[in-house]
This record gives sequence, structure tokens and C-alpha cells, in this order.
Amino acid sequence: MDLQQVSHEQQQQQNQKQPTTTNNKLVFCFPLKFANKDFSHALLFFLFLLFSSILFYNILSPLQPQYLLGISFLSKISPKTSENFSKACDFSYGKWVWDESYVIDQYTENCPFLDLGFRCRESGRRDLDYRKWRWQPQGCDLPKFNAKDFLERSRNGRIVFAGDSIGRNQWESMICMLAQGVSNLSTIYEESGNPITKHRGFLSMHFHEYNLTVEYYRVPFLVVVDRPPANALKEVRGVIRLDKLHWYFTKWVEADIIIFNAGHWWNEDKTVKMGIHFQEGTTVNMTMNVAEAFQRSLNTWASWLIQNTKAEKSHIFFRSFSPVHYRQVLCRN
Repeated sequence: MDLQQVSHEQQQQQNQKQPTTTNNKLVFCFPLKFANKDFSHALLFFLFLLFSSILFYNILSPLQPQYLLGISFLSKISPKTSENFSKACDFSYGKWVWDESYVIDQYTENCPFLDLGFRCRESGRRDLDYRKWRWQPQGCDLPKFNAKDFLERSRNGRIVFAGDSIGRNQWESMICMLAQGVSNLSTIYEESGNPITKHRGFLSMHFHEYNLTVEYYRVPFLVVVDRPPANALKEVRGVIRLDKLHWYFTKWVEADIIIFNAGHWWNEDKTVKMGIHFQEGTTVNMTMNVAEAFQRSLNTWASWLIQNTKAEKSHIFFRSFSPVHYRQVLCRN
């Protein structure tokens, strides 16, 4: 093989990698070889029509970003109509902003369903600055809460809060907010007649006009807190069963909305320093740290949700750590 032949082969390889120009028309060389030139031309024309259709369809009839073909730059050039934009907005992504004009009128501390211990001003709080902070989602505005509309859309439903006292605060706030849309407060009552203040266990507030229940279950760990097994060491005063959920969970299968929260009780002060250790099966683990135990408990929780709830029926929310609602202060006379 001489040098002239090698150079000729190299030239052919380069020609295959680059587009060629014929009669001032650009022709792309594909690695596929077709026996019929008409078929290759038809294929190119089909691809052109396909991508052109996708582009114009997204311009004229914008898809949501999560849908097929409504992705990347195609979704960004979609007209942002008010209806389409509100559906695409993620209200959970944003920040707290200070707003002097912001007025909170959902409820006051006169709400009869608000626990006495959770009434900030009556308990001595003097500043009102916390009432001027509002949540601002990125890219859209959060609609103002409408109690009547919420109640109507939740008619014949169940809303469940499960967790520690942070969840209880949210539960009481929800009841007071919804109470603004009811003409007669006497039609809102606890189904078993239990008082709200200092109550342990579970409570179910019934909105008679709408056949709606808003329930709270006190389960700070979500999993079972139990007595130590017979074979446990003497220093074990109690156990947290990481592989066993609280029996309350059987009550939530058919709920429409379930809001879970856990985290504040998962610390050494409320577990191992009190002699409460972590158990899986029949074994008590004396060396497992709290962070790992918390993760294992959430695995148990998630497995239960997958097996026992239906995506088309229940909406599930989970809230972990948040600012605590108490602090140690020096009381002065």
C-alpha cells in the first residue's frame, strides 16, 4: 500500500464525518446507509416535521414542566397564563419576607379551640413582629386562605395530623382557620367530648356542616415506645421499637390528607440519657446512635405508607425539625 493510497483512504474517512455541499444545499452524512435514497429523504423530512410539531405545540399549547416534551427550553418559552402558571408553581419553594402591609385575619387568640398554653399574647409575648412575616413562593404568589372554599373542597373528608407538639400546634391553627368559614361555632365539636387542653392520645374535631373531621394523634416518635424485653440489661428503662409503628396508624388508612411530623424527640436527652434504647425484633441495641435510629424508624414509616395508602386517595406530607416553641428563660419578679 503506497502513500497515495493511504491519503486517498483518509480523505474518504474525513468526507464521511463532515457534511457535504451539493448545488449550494447542505446534505448531512448519516452513519446509516439506506439502499433507497427516497427512503432516507422521507426519514429526514419526517424528523423535521416531528421536531417542528413539538416546538409549535409547546408554543401554542404549553405543557407543564413535568410532562413529556414539556421540558428544558420548551417549557421556558411557554406563555405564562395565570391558570397555567399557578398549576406549575411550587408553593413549598420560597422564603419568608417582611411585609408591613401584611394583615393576619385568619383567627385571633379568642378562638375557642386554641389551647391556653399556645396563646402567645395571653402568655406574655409583647412583640407583634412575628405577624408581619409572610411566605413568598419563588415565581408566584400564595393565594390568600379562604376558609369557606377550603371547607367546601374538603367536604366529607378527613385531615389527620400525627406527631409531636409541633403537629399539635399546626392542628389547632388549622381548626381555628377553618372555624372562620363556619356560621355557627357550636357545630364544631370533639367527637368523643374530650377537652383540648392537656389532652394526651388523639382528638377528632368534627365540622358538622361539612361532615369534615380534622384529627390529631400524639405520636412523638411515630414508632412504638415500649417496655424493655425480659432479656434486656438492667439500665434499659424502656425501648423504642424501630420496626413497629404505633397502633394509631391503623386509623389513618382512609384519610384524605395526612401530615406527619417527627424529629424533636429524637435526641439523646429524651432517649438514651433517660435509659430508653432502640429495639429491632427482640434485640436491644445499646450502641446505636439517635441519628441512625431515627433513619431506621422513618424506613419503617415509609414502608407502611407504600403498603397501606393509595396515591389516588391520600395526600401525604412530612415535616421534620423546625424551631421549637419553648425555651429556658430566667424568670424575674
